Amino acid sequence: MSTLLINTSQSTVTKSVDVLVPGSENLNTISLPNEDYQPKLAPSNFIDVVHNFSWYAGPKSSTSALDKVPCVFLTEREQKVSSLISGALYYLRATKKAITGQLEKFGAPDDPTSLLGKLNAIGAGGGPLSNLKSTVGKFGDAINKEMEQDTALLNAHNLKSLEGIYLTSKTGFNYRLPYYNQSQEITSEWGENDNAGGKLRGLIDAGTELVDTISQTVNITQPGVYIEKPKYFQNADAGITRTLKFPLLNTIRRSELNPVQQNYELLWLLTFQNKPYKTSFAKTPPPKIYTVSVPGEFSMPYAYISSMSINFLGTVRRLPVSIPTLSNGSISPRTVEVPIPEAYDVSISFTSLINDYGNTMVSDAFTTSIAGNTVIQGQQ
Repeated sequence: MSTLLINTSQSTVTKSVDVLVPGSENLNTISLPNEDYQPKLAPSNFIDVVHNFSWYAGPKSSTSALDKVPCVFLTEREQKVSSLISGALYYLRATKKAITGQLEKFGAPDDPTSLLGKLNAIGAGGGPLSNLKSTVGKFGDAINKEMEQDTALLNAHNLKSLEGIYLTSKTGFNYRLPYYNQSQEITSEWGENDNAGGKLRGLIDAGTELVDTISQTVNITQPGVYIEKPKYFQNADAGITRTLKFPLLNTIRRSELNPVQQNYELLWLLTFQNKPYKTSFAKTPPPKIYTVSVPGEFSMPYAYISSMSINFLGTVRRLPVSIPTLSNGSISPRTVEVPIPEAYDVSISFTSLINDYGNTMVSDAFTTSIAGNTVIQGQQ
């Protein structure tokens, strides 16, 4: 008995990790050993629950009928560098672009005491702007080539302005799951304080407070003293959460594959990939993240599984299944007996790692179409 969804012969074991070390134009790397080796699982093929798993009752539906089932596509990803590093580079690049753009737009002003004049002089004289350029050049350029997947992903979502916020790579695992519980909510917040105002906001607040005090004092004897104030947009809706719910039946066979093995392995895989893995005293690689897309409903370039629950339905028996095991620095399948119910009731919630922007609704990612097992974005 062997695994069906995980290719154990192609899976690898990570015994050390490379760390980027700033210090020269071409960054060097050093390798840090893992005290506990980390498995890097490889897929056998595309995991298509809609077509190939037992999740509905009755006779097997035709391929054309199953193609019409609402579905969610998942592309699994893992971080290449920590959010600390990617976030720092993201801000540094954004700052560099903003300052450089302004300097190029307005040129060197005649008045050397003006703000732009000072910035230009600082940049030319090896000051903070020059250091900023050097930092981004030495550290950022070394991983620019590693950003290709993320750049393409964000461009497809019309979110080019977020390039570099996460640095990821695909793990090779791709899923199609049934999706019936569509829901769309919009929650934005407007308030009296404009967080982007900075010092200007403080001056306005001081003036407003003075006017309020005078107005309320003058009208103190009148009922219903109230001054209408403008509201400011605070933030886009925080990362949205979408929940998938579907059953997996262990007593109905849809193909030559054993549904008991299929279903257990799928749930084992999702659970394993979404737990942190301790590799040393100071290193704990985080769970995987996902690109989640439901054509015409929503698309999240970066999301994580915020909750997953698996309930047992019907009679439970002990049955043999095969799972990957790590032994002597290699991965191989091993057969074990585990509790298997007649059916699983599965609920998985995905929460976006970035705010919900309208950009995605006019992007190729939102107009994804399906042709068989092929996902087509935009007009491709």
